[in-house]
Amino acid sequence: MKKNSVTFRFLVSLLVAFTVMVSLKLLLDFRKELKRTKASMGFVPTEFDLRDIGWSTDARAQNWGTCWIFSTFSSLESNLLVNKNWKKSGEKGPVDLSEYHMDKFNSFTRAGHDSHRKNDWYSGQGGNFPGGNHDDINTGAIVHLGGDYRMAASILTTNRGAVQERLTPTIKSNSDHSVFGDKPWEGVLFENNYTYFVPSDIEFLTLQGTIKAKREAIKRAIVQYGAVASAQHMDDDPIGISDDKEEIHMYRGDKKVNHAISLIGWDDDFEFKEHRGAWLVKDSDHKDEKTKKHIGHFWVLYDDVHVGKDAYMGGVSFRGVKKREYDYVYTHSFHGWRYNTNKNSEIKEVGNLFKVNRDERIHSIGVYTTRSNVDVSLKIYSEVKGILLGKENASFTYPGFHRVKLKKPIKVSKGKTFFVTQNNSNGVYAFESSFTLDVLLSELPKWGEPVDINSKASKNESFYFDGNKWIDFSSYKNQKSKQVKNRHAASSDSANITLNVYTVK
Repeated sequence: MKKNSVTFRFLVSLLVAFTVMVSLKLLLDFRKELKRTKASMGFVPTEFDLRDIGWSTDARAQNWGTCWIFSTFSSLESNLLVNKNWKKSGEKGPVDLSEYHMDKFNSFTRAGHDSHRKNDWYSGQGGNFPGGNHDDINTGAIVHLGGDYRMAASILTTNRGAVQERLTPTIKSNSDHSVFGDKPWEGVLFENNYTYFVPSDIEFLTLQGTIKAKREAIKRAIVQYGAVASAQHMDDDPIGISDDKEEIHMYRGDKKVNHAISLIGWDDDFEFKEHRGAWLVKDSDHKDEKTKKHIGHFWVLYDDVHVGKDAYMGGVSFRGVKKREYDYVYTHSFHGWRYNTNKNSEIKEVGNLFKVNRDERIHSIGVYTTRSNVDVSLKIYSEVKGILLGKENASFTYPGFHRVKLKKPIKVSKGKTFFVTQNNSNGVYAFESSFTLDVLLSELPKWGEPVDINSKASKNESFYFDGNKWIDFSSYKNQKSKQVKNRHAASSDSANITLNVYTVK
């Protein structure tokens, strides 16, 4: 009888313990779901951490100079967790996109050279690498050696999109050149039955506004859409250690940004010496100076001169990320947004003329706005001065890329042309021309030296309307927008409007 009594008490204890554990889990799940609900409604608290609600993927260590892709994909992955579009696509594993697929297959890299390959983080790929800048293969970024968020925006909106990490080989070290591969059919493969993931909007939150306005815009984007891409001037040595044992960083000098990071939260009440407030950072490259191990997260004080402030690299939100809905892309601008036309110039409207490769339907149009609060009017014609086929209107709060889906797809026939026009309420338009890239973390050819990326435009592609007639845009010159004349440019003054069209079969 005594033995049975002991067994009974033991079973009751187990039941009580189990009940307590279940209750605690339910309570934690409830709190997490409550935070998610508040976030989705745009509630901005004084402190926030995407990890608390499962909206941030793990910090991964990069190889070579690929931080700009890691931070971009951190934002893409986070948004896929927020909107649940990863599972909706049919993927069952953890959200994980392939940084090295974008690294290898983009439209910005130059052809490789034997002198590029070195067994360190700043290695290029060597003489067999074909490069992707087909406008001028002898200029462009060196593969593995840095980029910026306008490059990422262009790649994600003109190439096929981001693909699953599980379908690409793992790059384990800086010397894994053979694993990466030279050709499209080697190592990281161009084609491998991928699902392509693309954003609907890429918003540059820090291009305009006060420091406080930029900070609040980033916070709202984090709680509603997930991690925001940013950048810092990187210094491995922290200025302190926080109460939660994380490093504290802050740069107050005059050097440019040189490292891309991801903002996944903040704490307005964070205090360090005379400084108050800090961003929570997810990172792919910082290392502990003693152990040399990768540090995945740390704090950056609000008073840092770059983080959350730099115009084009301070805060970029990639949102509306989902499995690609379109089949083909029409563009004349594989290098995307680099310059702006002059405000109050003779340009009243812009347009791109395309020729159809097969029987298709126009699904959506990709536009850029260069300032805040811009209304956009889009029209589709059979040709320049042709028959109106359809039109759409849209309004955008933040500058950047926006994909406008047509209410009704427009059929276009193989061999025919169509002409898409864009009218912005602020009278300013984004365009592409040859440029120099500053954010290049490279010792090839020299540390900190800008690299030429040349573009080439042909006549009868892009046009602008001066109020009376449509004029070819390819020879457009705009000194006020600081359009450069590269010393090695194959077509230094040529330009194309950054206006893309997406079609389905």
